Amino acid sequence: MNCGEPMQAIVLAGGKSTRMGRDKSLMEVNGRSLIRITLERLIETGHSKIVVYSADKSQTSRQADSIGNISGRITWRQDPSPYNGVIESLRHAMMNEEFDSDRPLQISPVDTPDLNPDIYAKLRRSLLPNVDVVVPISSVIHPLHALVRITPFLEALDTLGGPIASQIKSMRWRGIQTKDHYLRNLNSPADV
Repeated sequence: MNCGEPMQAIVLAGGKSTRMGRDKSLMEVNGRSLIRITLERLIETGHSKIVVYSADKSQTSRQADSIGNISGRITWRQDPSPYNGVIESLRHAMMNEEFDSDRPLQISPVDTPDLNPDIYAKLRRSLLPNVDVVVPISSVIHPLHALVRITPFLEALDTLGGPIASQIKSMRWRGIQTKDHYLRNLNSPADV
């Protein structure tokens, strides 16, 4: 299932995984690493430019080794200030990567193996001219699965402005209802 026009995405894969006790991106579900599951889903849905942000070269190497022979336009980058938070990583990536600012950018974490790929087309259809951010909503808002217009999102995103979910609610945003199960993220061994 392809979303139509070429899409671009950033994969946030450089977290500490403190609660999990090991690198979540390398954990396997049904014989595939979480980073592989995420990349396959993005490529399958037409994301032709994908930037993976990891913490350092060692993590990047391990992640690249874990994806097998996936083909697609994947660029690996190390976060210049790893472990300083999602907002800092997003701001740096959006300011320093060669994303097409005229096209929406899909944000994706690596820890949601059950995400239905149809979500990307739903987000895309909901990104109307008067909307800058579309996020899935279940019982809560899921900002790390947002589809954003780069320039207005970057202008509104403040490193000191509090949690990203709260900041999105002050932007021109729209939520789309999604089942909790699809957005289940793996944070601790009990979640696996």
